[in-house]
Amino acid sequence: MEFYLMTDTPEFYNDLCEEIRLFLSADKIDILPVDSQIPLKGFCVKHAVTDLERGHFISSARLYVNGKIKAVNQHPFFLEAQTSIAEKRERKAAVKLNLYRLLKHYTHKRMPWGPLTGIRPSKYLRDLEARMGEAGAKAYLVGELGVSKEKYSLAKSIVMRQQSIIESIGKTAIDIYIGIPFCPSICTYCSFGSKRLKEGDAIQNRYMDALLAEIEAMKPIVSRQDIRSVYIGGGTPTSLDLPVLERLLAAVREWGEGCEFTVEAGRPDTIDQEMLALLKEYGVNRISINPQTFKDETLAKVGRKHTVANVYTAYALAREAGFSHINLDLILGLPGETMMDMRRSLKKARDMHPESITVHTLAIKNAAAMKREAKYSADESLMERAVSAARRICEKSGYFPYYMYRQKYMKGNLENVGYARTDCPCIYNIDVMEEVTDILAFGAGAISKKIYPDEGRHERLANPKDLETYLSHIETLIQKKKALF
Repeated sequence: MEFYLMTDTPEFYNDLCEEIRLFLSADKIDILPVDSQIPLKGFCVKHAVTDLERGHFISSARLYVNGKIKAVNQHPFFLEAQTSIAEKRERKAAVKLNLYRLLKHYTHKRMPWGPLTGIRPSKYLRDLEARMGEAGAKAYLVGELGVSKEKYSLAKSIVMRQQSIIESIGKTAIDIYIGIPFCPSICTYCSFGSKRLKEGDAIQNRYMDALLAEIEAMKPIVSRQDIRSVYIGGGTPTSLDLPVLERLLAAVREWGEGCEFTVEAGRPDTIDQEMLALLKEYGVNRISINPQTFKDETLAKVGRKHTVANVYTAYALAREAGFSHINLDLILGLPGETMMDMRRSLKKARDMHPESITVHTLAIKNAAAMKREAKYSADESLMERAVSAARRICEKSGYFPYYMYRQKYMKGNLENVGYARTDCPCIYNIDVMEEVTDILAFGAGAISKKIYPDEGRHERLANPKDLETYLSHIETLIQKKKALF
């Protein structure tokens, strides 16, 4: 089936496409001139904005199927914004809401987050409360946008748990992210762009040479900042050979002193006593071990090279090595998994007594092998029940939601949630998702952000995802990063 969009607000093209994808299985949406003939085959949304006087405007949308009109919705809006940035934000929210209502009427579907497609619901709620007050924000989200009471409750709980951590942020606060784009195998659901790594591969040291040059160049700037956390992620940092990883740890040891220092040891098959001893020696105090599921059949199906037994072994070794903050990652909605399978994985993770559990909802992006091969589509009602069950199981066991984010192509328009014991939230996860501190990021695909809270904006600098492009442009990247910070 073909999908088309006509709009006189092309600046909101991507936002309108996101609303269409909430309701219709539209991987590709072609944009047509607003005065085009309506296509005689496929779905076509025609959208327009009519500006009236003194901040009033009307957003209208029509849905055509095979050339015949099937639904119409239009709504008047009034802009209250005082700045151009705020006005664009309000206008975007209005046109998305109008299209959401059109498609909701046509499909008879209701999305748990209403028309919201942004990745940071808790940040959005915090911003709304600052402008409207707590009662006004709730009325707008639940009453006007149709966000479910369960999702509002989740976002509100997270905002409350983050409050003291966000209030502790000083003017010179910064978080450090270091990306390692290598894995021992590539999962079929992954779109990150990691390279498969074998022991002894020469690319490791080439990459580390460039990464350390980037890090060393920024040390004078970092020395003037208050580091809240250091996070080495990926990919799988522990897939590096020990001497290569030690080069990195030695270079950033001083940054990790006295703050949260995380290394994603995500693949259990990359963790042994020697690896854990190295991490401990250089001051790492938080690691993440990622079972994803406690079902061996599923692990093999998605391209993981470890077993459930490997998870238990790696976890026990980490405890023996003295790690007092371990996070476990799970993914709900993996191919072939039933509600019973997902509940079983949640309970097995809980019974290991980690300090935190991160529950992901499967998101299959276009670059993932699972998407390209068109092998799998998760049941959305099953996903919604699984996500609700995860919250019940975690909260009943003393794990509470402390951060959340959403992704495009996420099953059921749901969310990823980090659960932690009361005194064990991950500072980095909160800071990066709520956009409350500067993020200085190193490595291929890493994204730095400079936050301007008084202006309600940030500047973003992304390193190239392609490994060879990153390696060949490292000097230019360093100069750009120095200019940003």
